This record gives sequence, structure tokens and C-alpha cells, in this order.
Amino acid sequence: MIFSASAIGLKLFGLASLAFHRRPEATSTEASENVAVSLLLDEWCRHSATNRNDPNSYATIRRIVVLRAAGKTVNEIRSEIFTEAAAEEAD
Repeated sequence: MIFSASAIGLKLFGLASLAFHRRPEATSTEASENVAVSLLLDEWCRHSATNRNDPNSYATIRRIVVLRAAGKTVNEIRSEIFTEAAAEEAD
């Protein structure tokens, strides 16, 4: 279990780093951004009662990376993914 969470975290950092480097205004990856994105994923997993190695978590990681690459802030991403999760729960 610990290995899985660590592997997911490393994968997230790798994907997030690529997304941060693609933004012209972000020439280097800041550790604080990586930590914020990782904590956001942890928060989403707890809120949705989803394990980090679940396919839904991978989809959320991809969604977070796409939104960061589009220039969204962590707060905007949090709002968007939690709104999507609430809509899925309502269905």
C-alpha cells in the first residue's frame, strides 16, 4: 500500500513537472506547486473515498495536470474537480 501511494506520488510529480515546464511563464518547477498539487489529490481521494491507485485517481491526476497546463490556479482546480465529484455523486 505504501509503495503504491509512493509510486502514484512520483508519477504525479513527473506529470506535473512536465505540465509546469510547458507553460511559458513557468520556466522551472517550484516544489511548493508540486506539493500543492499532491495535497489536492490527497484531499480529493479522501473526499471521494477513492484509493490513490484506483483508475479514478489516475483520471483525476490527468485532469489536474491538464488544468495546470492551461494555467489554472490550485484553488480553481480544487473548485472544478470537487464540483465534478459532487455532480457524479448526485447521479
